[in-house]
Amino acid sequence: MRFLFTNLPFALRKSALSAVVFLIFPAVSNAQSLLMDFQKARDFDPTFAAARIENQSGKLDAKIASMAYYPEARTRISQLDNENSDRTTVSLTQPILSYEKWLTLKEVDPKLALAGAKLEQSQYDLAQRLFKAVSGLVDAKEKLSLNLKSLNALEAQATSARRAFELGMGTITDVRDTEVRLAQVKSQSFVLKAANAAAERQYMALVGHVPTKGAYTLKTKPEGLRLPPLDDFMLRAEQRSPALRSNAVSITLAEISKLKIRAAFFPSLNAFVQRSQSGSNSALSNSGIALRMDVPIQAGSFFKGAAADLELNKAQENERNTRQQIRLDVERFYNQLEAVQSELWVRDEAIKASELSLEANEQSFKGGVRTKLDVLNALQAVFQARADYASAQLRLGETFLSLLTVSATDADAALTQINDMLFTE
Repeated sequence: MRFLFTNLPFALRKSALSAVVFLIFPAVSNAQSLLMDFQKARDFDPTFAAARIENQSGKLDAKIASMAYYPEARTRISQLDNENSDRTTVSLTQPILSYEKWLTLKEVDPKLALAGAKLEQSQYDLAQRLFKAVSGLVDAKEKLSLNLKSLNALEAQATSARRAFELGMGTITDVRDTEVRLAQVKSQSFVLKAANAAAERQYMALVGHVPTKGAYTLKTKPEGLRLPPLDDFMLRAEQRSPALRSNAVSITLAEISKLKIRAAFFPSLNAFVQRSQSGSNSALSNSGIALRMDVPIQAGSFFKGAAADLELNKAQENERNTRQQIRLDVERFYNQLEAVQSELWVRDEAIKASELSLEANEQSFKGGVRTKLDVLNALQAVFQARADYASAQLRLGETFLSLLTVSATDADAALTQINDMLFTE
């Protein structure tokens, strides 16, 4: 076999090797994770696409500002009262000294930084929206799975109750109680199927494809978290938050805008080149090169200065509000994360206790101490405890992701950490 494989042509060997790899690792092509879906969502999600367009617009705005000292050409066609033909005037103005245009150049780097900060914030928003979509999908899938298991268990209970009644060892009440619970679970399955379909549509609207079968299966127990101190998250958020960077750049631009209003009263020096000709008669033409100093005076500039002061105060207050809100969010998510971790431990104990309670009620029912209704209540408690535990797992992931994003952890790294913590490979 080895001899036959090595003597094949290169193209056939390559195809055969690919087929062998595909047979050995069939699940690789169907692998799915939060990071992979995040990369797909960045290409598909219309909200993030709009953020990308806004980023490109911001870069173009910065490029326009960088051209402040470029020459300006102008063409004008007019007819004077003492001339019988149109006069064409072509002029070229080259700024030499201009305080206002120098301030416009100072806006280039802040505008680029503002565009980058807004796009980074949009990535964090996309990561959270993606996890909410995945969380809704997993929650619906888990509830539907538990509903099916509950339905099978109740059908077994109903069969047992009917057989016991037929043998004279049970009561009609046991049969009716079981049938009521069975009907309730069956009716609930339709609601859960609709919720699962809605969650799949929401996921598909964000990522662009339906989820693969078996993707995002919750672990039996999520991996434990060793959280750094709260101050570490606070420090990272204040140093790296794109929202704070965006506010800081907005203050810088507002300050420059305020200076530009004042710069309107400063004279500017320009080199001026002009040629004017009436019709096709070169005898009625003139041209020249000159230096021109402009001193614009506009009454509205005084009011524009007051408006610029207000915009600067607004930007400063927005920055203060954002900083305060980020500190509150970091502390809130940190405390919630600790609470959810404690809740998970209690939920796990509740599952164990409900399973023991079900076993005890079944034994007591056989001994005539408990009724069938007690057994049904205990059975419902088991599935409810498992559903609550799954919801707490997803709540843990959502809270942890919120803490990581508000503290400006890299979005790819945050989603990878959440995926490894909650889902099986």
